[in-house]
Amino acid sequence: MKKVLVPSVILFLCAACAGFAAAGTSIVTEPGFAVTSRVDWAAGAIHVEITHALDPSTPSIVRAKGDAETEIQSRLSDFLVRAIANVTVDSSHTFGDMLGADPDLFARVGQLSLGGLKDEVFLSPDFSSLIVRYSLSLFGPQGLASPLYPSQQTPIRRRLGYVTTRKFTGVLISASGFLPESGTTHMMAARPALFPRLWDEQMNLVLEKGMCSPQALARWGMIGYAQGLDDPVVSLRAGVLPLRLAARGVFGDKATDIVISTDGVRQLLALPENISLLQQGRVVIVYNSLP
Repeated sequence: MKKVLVPSVILFLCAACAGFAAAGTSIVTEPGFAVTSRVDWAAGAIHVEITHALDPSTPSIVRAKGDAETEIQSRLSDFLVRAIANVTVDSSHTFGDMLGADPDLFARVGQLSLGGLKDEVFLSPDFSSLIVRYSLSLFGPQGLASPLYPSQQTPIRRRLGYVTTRKFTGVLISASGFLPESGTTHMMAARPALFPRLWDEQMNLVLEKGMCSPQALARWGMIGYAQGLDDPVVSLRAGVLPLRLAARGVFGDKATDIVISTDGVRQLLALPENISLLQQGRVVIVYNSLP
């Protein structure tokens, strides 16, 4: 029985490690260390896997494991900040861009990253390396995006004039497939970001993070990310009677901003109750694919 069980466990661990590596992006490859990261937009988290080779000259595997964990801990802040740097913030910036331009932000994010949740600690199947996995929240009071939350809220102006509308429970935007890139003849797939902007077809700004309630941003971020209409986040954030819109295009250097119909925008901005939905982050975007 044992001869069957042990190989099965090893195969399972190999598959799990391969699956994470395939989905993740390599951010560190140096003697003794390998680090990969993956942004889970649907869950609002970034997952980081750190692999450190054990010292083969150490006589005790328990001591070698402890030494490797201590070495990982000593470099943890550097590894996590490198992983964070890959996260797309908006249509023009990654976290790395912003960290490089703002030393104070770098210090604040470094402190947040040290609070990462250690998910798993285990040895590789051949006992040659220690593998540690961390998860860091993107949103929430201590989320990685928290230093970027605006301190004040800019009002969204109600659009006057008659339009047929009603009170909705949220906004559901389908941005699947390839969409026209505004201002060009290219077709692009929409890409998730911490703070995507919404525009109408006349390129009037409809929503950006400064228009959202700081409390809503701290709770769950600006928008919800989904890969299908049956994703639980759709009903959680957009409710049972959302305004359903099809994205008309994408905009920005990183194709993160979404262009929606002018008629749809009028339906939203004609009633204070619908404007409140935007401010409270009750918007879900369905993407073609999510990491």
